[in-house]
Amino acid sequence: MIENSLQWSIIEDNLIRKSANLLYGKEVRKLIYNIRSEVTELSKAEVEARRGKKHRAKEMLLKINRDIIIVEEYLLMAALLG
Repeated sequence: MIENSLQWSIIEDNLIRKSANLLYGKEVRKLIYNIRSEVTELSKAEVEARRGKKHRAKEMLLKINRDIIIVEEYLLMAALLG
């Protein structure tokens, strides 16, 4: 779970490391890279929020955190399947 876009790099490294030796690691990394794109958009929204403009940063953050949970669950299932 992240609280802002700056925390993503730590989570991303951790998720990629966990997916390295899995049978379905390539698919998991695709999910992780998709989250990376979402985090880029979140970062832009956070900048807009600091400028006082209308933004959707909170909604984006909730979606990203849900996606992170899904990837973590997928990693668990992939590890259990071998």
